[in-house]
Amino acid sequence: MNLATPTCPPSTLEIPEQLREYQRSGVAFLLERDSALLADEMGLGKTVQIIVAVKLLLTSGNATRVLVVVPRALQSNWVREFSVWAPDILVRRVEGRRSNRISMYYLPLPVIVATYDQILNDSDELDNGPKFDVVILDEAQRIKNVASKTSVACRGIPRLRSWTLTGTPLENSPDDIVSIFAFIRRGLLSQGATSAEISKEIVPYFLRRTKDEVLSGLPPIIVQTIELELQHYQLYAYQNEWERCTQGLEGASYAQMFAAITKLKQLCNFEPSSGESVKFEALQCLLENLSTPSDKVIIFSQYVRTLKWIYDRLRNFSVRLYHGGLHDTEREEVLDWFKTSNNPSILLMSLKAGGVGLNLQCASTVVLYDQWWNPAVEKQAINRAHRFGRLTPLHVIRFLALDTIEERIASILTSKTNLFDAYVEGAESAPVLPLNKDQLRVILRLPPQRSSSGTDTEDKE
Repeated sequence: MNLATPTCPPSTLEIPEQLREYQRSGVAFLLERDSALLADEMGLGKTVQIIVAVKLLLTSGNATRVLVVVPRALQSNWVREFSVWAPDILVRRVEGRRSNRISMYYLPLPVIVATYDQILNDSDELDNGPKFDVVILDEAQRIKNVASKTSVACRGIPRLRSWTLTGTPLENSPDDIVSIFAFIRRGLLSQGATSAEISKEIVPYFLRRTKDEVLSGLPPIIVQTIELELQHYQLYAYQNEWERCTQGLEGASYAQMFAAITKLKQLCNFEPSSGESVKFEALQCLLENLSTPSDKVIIFSQYVRTLKWIYDRLRNFSVRLYHGGLHDTEREEVLDWFKTSNNPSILLMSLKAGGVGLNLQCASTVVLYDQWWNPAVEKQAINRAHRFGRLTPLHVIRFLALDTIEERIASILTSKTNLFDAYVEGAESAPVLPLNKDQLRVILRLPPQRSSSGTDTEDKE
């Protein structure tokens, strides 16, 4: 199949005037590069910039076939965004059984939108299939593990241009960026590269703008941490579980310690037998003040079990659930309800399902019922509501159970925020790596693990 024969240099293409100036610069950045990572902060319109750049390539003859790879939950959203920003471009979802999907990869369609799971399942055919003019990876942190099957499958797609977009190019370690660049420009970076080495090498292919830099008029995020003390049955259950979990953990594996911490974190949310929850009591006080149609609250939790428990106790409110177990049509219906409802509305959303690709600037308040292990993911979820077009400040409320592992987790995760700042926001020094085995031991108040020679060991698991 013939690839596009350029009819004019991409740098001469006319970028639409209705875009903001920084978005126009982003489109120009993409058009001038075969390898690119667009890493603008959440809410600055990365999808729009990509779509406009794709449209210009297609209409100018610089491309004829484009593959966009996205998380499953965002496949419909991408098709919908193309219909808004490039209505004259034919776009099709990759769907159906394997034989149907394989056919779509070979058809002369201008744009096809596939999911990461589909690319993984069809990788053997894609590796030996026709070359695409452009392959775009949305939420590119999905390939942050260079050895994962998904990363390998994406790198195997034949292509001329490699574009990626993500607001969180680094979630856990600098190797996240190294892995993403193994797709963008193979061989540019090596595992174990330092902050200075990464920054120097990626400059020509990396573009990141923050809201503070380009949207001076965007209302602020007001963060309030509400510290709470466990009481009665919930406290008793937590203390009993603490004693049970921490007994015999001296030589525990990473997985065993993580499982113990997870049980304790869930008890900080609610005690299932008695139904006691100091967090839910605080949440009720907050929700009782809802009075106008503009009062729209998103409650994030990393545990679907917690969300369902809250849902069963909020029947007097207008409330819906959004999590990864819903079908695409159900997700869209829930989001439409939240955006268009004329009453105070509450959206219970799993942090993982709600952390990517959604536009929820109608929300007035975001409640973080519990803290995700990764502050970059948590920030990404908050930014679903803090996007351009917003007219009022966003109130973010974080619940924190005092004298529990939540306090120690919060302290350690501060270093993860510093890590993101060091590598992505331009600082020179690199802080400690997050959540290794030793840090889990700190959370559980276990003594440092010692080697057989009696010296402390540093476990980078």
